[in-house]
Amino acid sequence: MNCEYAKVYLIADIPYAIDREYDYYIPAQLRPGITRGAFVTVPFGRGNRRHLALVTSLCDRPGTDGKIKPIDSLCPDSMSLDDELLGLCMFIKEQTLSKVGDVVRSMIPAAAMSRLVEYYMPVESSPALARECDADVCSWVFERKKVTEAALIAKFGEGARASIKRLIDAGLVSRGVDIKEGGREVFREYCTLAMSREEAGEAVSKKPGAAPLRSEMQRKLVSELLKTPGLTFEELIGRTGATRQQIRTLADRGIIEIRREAAYREPYAVADKIDTDYILNPEQQAAYETLVSLSRSGEAKAALLHGVTGSGKTCVMVKIIDEVLASGRSAILLLPEIALTPQSIGIFCSRYGSRVAVIHSGLSAGERLDAYNKIKRGEADLVIGTRSAVFAPVKHLGLIIIDEEQEHTYKSDSDPKYHARDVARWRCAYNKALMLLSSATPSVESYQKCIEGKYTLLKLTNRYSGTPLPKVIIADMRREAEAGNIDPLGSILAEELKKTIAAGKQAILFLNRRGYNNFVSCRSCGEAIKCPRCSVAMNYHIKGVNHDDGELVCHWCGQRQKQPETCPVCSSPHLMRMGFGTQRIERDLAELLPEARVLRMDSDSTSAKFAYDKMIGEFRRHKADILLGTQMVTKGHDFPDVALSGVLLADASLYLDDYRANERTFVLLTQVIGRAGRRDSQGLAVIQTNNPENDVIKQAVAQDYESFFENEIRLRRLLVFPPFCDIVLLTLSSPNEKELLTATKLLATRLRELLGGEYSDVPTVVFGPFEAPVYRVDGKYRMRLVIKCRLNRRSRALFSQLLSEASKSGRNTPTLTVDFNPSSL
Repeated sequence: MNCEYAKVYLIADIPYAIDREYDYYIPAQLRPGITRGAFVTVPFGRGNRRHLALVTSLCDRPGTDGKIKPIDSLCPDSMSLDDELLGLCMFIKEQTLSKVGDVVRSMIPAAAMSRLVEYYMPVESSPALARECDADVCSWVFERKKVTEAALIAKFGEGARASIKRLIDAGLVSRGVDIKEGGREVFREYCTLAMSREEAGEAVSKKPGAAPLRSEMQRKLVSELLKTPGLTFEELIGRTGATRQQIRTLADRGIIEIRREAAYREPYAVADKIDTDYILNPEQQAAYETLVSLSRSGEAKAALLHGVTGSGKTCVMVKIIDEVLASGRSAILLLPEIALTPQSIGIFCSRYGSRVAVIHSGLSAGERLDAYNKIKRGEADLVIGTRSAVFAPVKHLGLIIIDEEQEHTYKSDSDPKYHARDVARWRCAYNKALMLLSSATPSVESYQKCIEGKYTLLKLTNRYSGTPLPKVIIADMRREAEAGNIDPLGSILAEELKKTIAAGKQAILFLNRRGYNNFVSCRSCGEAIKCPRCSVAMNYHIKGVNHDDGELVCHWCGQRQKQPETCPVCSSPHLMRMGFGTQRIERDLAELLPEARVLRMDSDSTSAKFAYDKMIGEFRRHKADILLGTQMVTKGHDFPDVALSGVLLADASLYLDDYRANERTFVLLTQVIGRAGRRDSQGLAVIQTNNPENDVIKQAVAQDYESFFENEIRLRRLLVFPPFCDIVLLTLSSPNEKELLTATKLLATRLRELLGGEYSDVPTVVFGPFEAPVYRVDGKYRMRLVIKCRLNRRSRALFSQLLSEASKSGRNTPTLTVDFNPSSL
């Protein structure tokens, strides 16, 4: 018997406090199609505005005694969530205190979701009854018959919102909703013979008794399909010169069949082919056999593949993916950066062909829609992508691999603030699958789980090629300055670059600063020119080859402006550009090595679609000698001709105001060093630093992860930092600084009240409130509280209550966000 009622969550921009289940009546005609995970449209609120909603359960009676509204309509089944993804949606909501709508929008591509378009139409009354101030709006609606709010605002400005509300209240205009389905799929028509090859041959040769072909063109079409079955309309027309109607005439007579299939937009279908005939060495074979055992156990398992840079972790991944796919299950491979995608896709598309689907933010909406549909239909059983690919609706999940698992990019900084590792862990538990983490520099938290026996630790201690790890030179930049060299490129690195290029080899240089100069400072008052919308100095970027032809750019909000002639503070004309970024180093390299071909890879040079792919491909094919860039050049890449890697500012991340500063410095240095000498000969790395005695730098130079981990875990245990606690970041933001400070005091007071009363059983250490490290961003001021605690049901209930109370204050009040274990403080 079909249930009469459904519980739904709204997929709408609503306050957190009202993001809960609502009861709706299911009209009899809709009951057969409504199931858990289906999307529907429902009326909500006093005005009964229509919203999308997700059905989470069905029941025979409502949970409330009030009037129950009916569901309006059912959305296409292609949008629906299965039991696994519906359960995952609820898990993320509870774990991250997100709204269900935000979670759903992360799981389903925008082009795959239906959307509601609200419109206004006249009722039978006369427009003359409208108030004078609303007359123009009313007349326009009566003229057009059906008008959207966007059209009204474009015509009459923001005041149209108030006018249309008054017209609805007066009964002159009514509101309606259209359901617009998501993006359109592309289909292709294929032509095949509807008869046997023998029958077709007889028809072409005009054999008596054969199917009559009435014209030379019909015989030509059949002959072409005899040679090449399964041609598309376009191919058949191109080969024969026939018209579409001539082809359809043959189909109407039953001589050929026309088959319509989805034509997936797959930008990586022509990815560079790579030899994947890997032979495992003894270490790799042992790791692979352990992973096979875990995968076949029939239980949810987790393992960490910890191998030095160049140890062949990808070879092991390929083999375990082979094992999982051969067993009839699917796999997901997560990568931290879009920049790593071309290399991985080249490997896996070469091996698995059309069974691969790719998901990342660099794809168009149509390409993401096609990848989603291909996966959901079961036509792809290997998914490769960045963080959001963890939501891929694969069938029979057997394996999730998180490559370079320590990377902060796996943690979302916008709602829902999930970590891909937590989502992967939940999905593997649900499917009794294997979660494999892989890295040369695992996160401290993951390695600690290995020590505690929660993850299986697999080690690769030698490079796959048999070559030793790179030799490392620490260049003390203090000595360079004493010798009178203040150039960013020290004498040692410059000399090694010359030798490398002369030998026909390649080099990678890392500098985690983009632009030409870091800031512009006044020599008179010492003030730097700051962004008008943020409390940070603006960076100087050049537009072409002339370093005086540039502009100031804010790296936080994107604001751009010309460099002023005088200081905005003291009006002095004595302005000086300070510091250096990748653009400046690019110029210095051109002067040092005019014959060398330099590729600069940062977010400025890779803004175009597939710019990453193009640059990586060119460098791999040795069309450039030096790859200079920010973090995107430091990890995962495997370039056989790279003999030298260099770090220009090894100290830059050491002194960040974050408990992970040591870890991030160690990771970056280890990864950059590991880019060199990955094939036939030992590579060389040059680390430029002002602090050569620092233990973290020494450990990175020695590629000694175990020593680094022992020191770091001891320090975190003493100071009580993760993994020995969880950190919660409460952030209040507002464009009104006075309102923000008042709200911050109220929040701190309310937190103390709850911790002293209802939640006195939740142990916490509270720091703040205090200003965020960057106090103002894009016109909004920000205040924070940092809390150490253990995340569990009780502590989450505490922060959920704070979030609910804050969301009831109204839209124009300071906004509160809660972030569990944020990627940075």
